[in-house]
Amino acid sequence: MPNMKNTSKTSQKSTFPQPIVRAFPDGCTVIRVPMPAVHSTTVLVLVNTGSRYEDLAQAGISHMLEHMVFKGTKTYPTSMALSSTLDAVGAQYNAFTSKEYTGYYVKTESARMSLAIDVLSQMLTAPLLKADDLEREKGVIIEEMNMYKDTPSRHIGDVFEGVLYKGSSLEGDVIGTKKTVRGISASDLSSYMERWYGASNLIVVVAGDDRVVDSASLEDELHQIFSVRKGAPASELKAMRTEDFNASSLSSKVFLLKEKKTDQAHFMMGVRGVSHTDPRHIPLNMLSVLFGDTMSSRLFNEVREKRGLCYYVNSLMDTYHDTGVFGAGAGVDPTRAVEAVEVVRDELFYLLDRVGSRKVTEDELDRAKQWYHGVKVLSLEDSKSQANYYGMKYLLEGQVKTVEEVFAEIDAVTVQDMIDALASILKRDQLTCAMIGSFDAKTQLGLEKIVHAE
Repeated sequence: MPNMKNTSKTSQKSTFPQPIVRAFPDGCTVIRVPMPAVHSTTVLVLVNTGSRYEDLAQAGISHMLEHMVFKGTKTYPTSMALSSTLDAVGAQYNAFTSKEYTGYYVKTESARMSLAIDVLSQMLTAPLLKADDLEREKGVIIEEMNMYKDTPSRHIGDVFEGVLYKGSSLEGDVIGTKKTVRGISASDLSSYMERWYGASNLIVVVAGDDRVVDSASLEDELHQIFSVRKGAPASELKAMRTEDFNASSLSSKVFLLKEKKTDQAHFMMGVRGVSHTDPRHIPLNMLSVLFGDTMSSRLFNEVREKRGLCYYVNSLMDTYHDTGVFGAGAGVDPTRAVEAVEVVRDELFYLLDRVGSRKVTEDELDRAKQWYHGVKVLSLEDSKSQANYYGMKYLLEGQVKTVEEVFAEIDAVTVQDMIDALASILKRDQLTCAMIGSFDAKTQLGLEKIVHAE
């Protein structure tokens, strides 16, 4: 039997499925999540790479490769052969690319788990990556790019991060640019896959029906199937995962307006935050909930309910390997954009109040904790969500925390913890705001003054 490190965590009193983690020193990491009384299984493969690790001249290659592995493999030589095989059994399947990871999944009835494993293994170990398929797919991706840019509520996130992380590997869009997409070759894809899709960079998760998932032999099978590519040394890849995001690298009080004729102005405002593994991300998550994650949150009440300034408004809380973001975003009436930006800015800084009528209360925190508990339980009711939850935990944090452990961390958060965490990152001279819309010079100046105000 291979030498394996067992990092599984169990609890006899647990009412949640418990993950079993095996990190093979000579191959991939396998996570099993047996679930009783479930008749589906989800096979998810996460690759520890994304757009931030690309050469600038090949921006978008991670996303391009995600598309291309669906175009045919050794066993399923065309996109029709691959998709019709999965469609014939009613499978749910898809893939996704972010700045730090790429994922592929197939969810089937449990009797079809072997088929799901076979298709995914073919996609990730034996894709054809044909040049003629690539040229056609470039057109598809460029249209995807156009779709995003024609949807300002979606595009504003890319614009905002481009400003917030300017000069870093997080600046660019995941999808790349039209120029870089057109310049990617089939050999570029093969080289990228050889480097980043090595066994040590893969996490294979199988969650679902315990009658087929609760088998240790499944770990050996998955290890053998997915550990065929050596890839670049793990130490070399790991060294590329972080940058130095210190305060001196920040531009002071940035406001960017992207001109576009729209009936609604969309903006995001915030500051750089903390990493996946920074303990401050836990209290910041709770603060984000009460700030703008729900219909009873501060932002929803102040911006929408009291003033009627928007249809959507929400808080922003996200993390990367070495930084993050905390802030807010909204789509607002352009004629009232100055008012909306000012209200959101004020609400953001009210979170720092330790005394007075706007200070965060114990009641707000308690409601945020109860909301988190409820949402998390509801979100983990099927095999796909279980696979994604435990796979992402391991990929981003280097360990698997059970639901009970996460709940314990959340329940331990205090109001003081939240304010201290926010105070460590929220500085007026580092506030960044990006907006999509069309304004006259007077309105634009008013928006800039709000962001630049002391």
